[in-house]
Amino acid sequence: MSKTAREIMSTQLITVTPATPLREFARICAEDNISGAPVLNVDDSLAGLITKSDLLEGLLEADPLHGADNESMTDVWIGDDRQVGEIMVPLEEIQSVAPDATAAEMAKQMAGERIHRVLVVEGGRCTGIVTSLDLLRHFGD
Repeated sequence: MSKTAREIMSTQLITVTPATPLREFARICAEDNISGAPVLNVDDSLAGLITKSDLLEGLLEADPLHGADNESMTDVWIGDDRQVGEIMVPLEEIQSVAPDATAAEMAKQMAGERIHRVLVVEGGRCTGIVTSLDLLRHFGD
């Protein structure tokens, strides 16, 4: 029998808020070895999702020269005071599943959307996250 999101998901989530500075999110990604995080409002409701790809795209958009040398990109990054809420994927655009979604359903969704994670959402709250690596660990269970 296929496992469900509830059985596979990670529940020890590293989260950020829309007000988290982009530099802080970059530090969290590096220190905690994560590639994305749910974005929660102050009432713990789900606001969206941010990934390292969003961060890199946001950094490139901040550089008017798009493809400038490393020195000017560093200057853009140092002066960037934007927050997660400015570049995150908003709630209505994120890929999520219910806790009873099967591993096969999640795999189809990830493959179809070309994404590496889905948030497990119940009652408007993010209760966990399932990544493509999580699914591979449970493949065949």
